[in-house]
Amino acid sequence: MNNKDFLKALGLKIKVIRTVKEVSQDDVSNVIGVDKSYYSKVERGLANPTILYLKTLAEYFGIETKDLIDLNTKYL
Repeated sequence: MNNKDFLKALGLKIKVIRTVKEVSQDDVSNVIGVDKSYYSKVERGLANPTILYLKTLAEYFGIETKDLIDLNTKYL
């Protein structure tokens, strides 16, 4: 999988988790302290988030960082 495809798949996984948790992009971005437009880019695979960003996001969702990053780990 190339980098572009990885970022798209990661973004989709983040979106699915957020949807299942029934929270909006605004909710997530406000709580973790990032701009909503950046968060939206992450979900669409258009941004390359840092590992610290992903750690913060995983903590917000109540999951392990490794489970967020590992695209073979199913959330549902």
